[in-house]
Amino acid sequence: MLLLILLLVFAAVTMTAFGLLTRQRVELLPSAAFVPVRYEAAHAPSGLIRVLYPLLDILAPLFSAVPFAEYRRALADNLRKAGFGDSVTVNHMFALKVITAIATPFLLRLLIDSVNWPPLFLATMIGGFLLPDKLINDIKKARWREILRTMPGAVDVLSLSVEAGLDFQVAMQRFVERGTPGALRDEFSTILNDMRLGKTRAEAIRDFGRRVTLPDVGSFVSVLVQADQLGVPIGEVLRSQAAVMRVQRFQRAEQEGARASQKLLVPLVFFIFPAVLIVILGPVVLHFISGE
Repeated sequence: MLLLILLLVFAAVTMTAFGLLTRQRVELLPSAAFVPVRYEAAHAPSGLIRVLYPLLDILAPLFSAVPFAEYRRALADNLRKAGFGDSVTVNHMFALKVITAIATPFLLRLLIDSVNWPPLFLATMIGGFLLPDKLINDIKKARWREILRTMPGAVDVLSLSVEAGLDFQVAMQRFVERGTPGALRDEFSTILNDMRLGKTRAEAIRDFGRRVTLPDVGSFVSVLVQADQLGVPIGEVLRSQAAVMRVQRFQRAEQEGARASQKLLVPLVFFIFPAVLIVILGPVVLHFISGE
């Protein structure tokens, strides 16, 4: 079984490398016209999925008949929030779950001999089956942290562009074309694409708030939607929101610093202080024991 797993991984890596070598280079964001950020399996947020994607794509149709509609909807929602495109579906994740459930016990067997024990073997299989869910949640949280970190600067750029005379949609398009690649640029590209497909600006921005369910993003979305409905100048709204986001980012940095000082107490108490006491009091105790 281990040899079979290694052969499957080797085949997946070979097929992925061949696909990357033979794929024509496509300019994603030409300066002449707007093109949404294209998604390919080679750009998936997870290296494990990028390596195994050819194998997952072959196995995915086998899981199309699997029920659990509620779980399917929740998993599809997490995939969308984690930044996976349409190429990675729930069926791909079911295939990945089966692969990790089979591979995890055998990989751990190389490190721990007691995995042969049936209850532990079953527990590792269950853990391997749940591993892709943990992977998606971690990717989603990392993506949201990146959006929070880059959003104040992006809103500043949008505010300057709008106040310079550009329309909000054109300013967002310029940011997508010239901005630093990342999660926020991909989200803005999705907003523009939704508007080009017929959605109103308010609907496209609301969908952005549904994909990124963070309080800061939610307040930003609600303010933009209200400004769009009431006819308030969007430049003033963006400038005020940029100032608010900078303050919130500074407050988050202060909170992280306070948490870091609390987390340092554990290594200080259990590792650093005992070592310092040994260095200081060790010679005194040795002299006392030896009678000097």
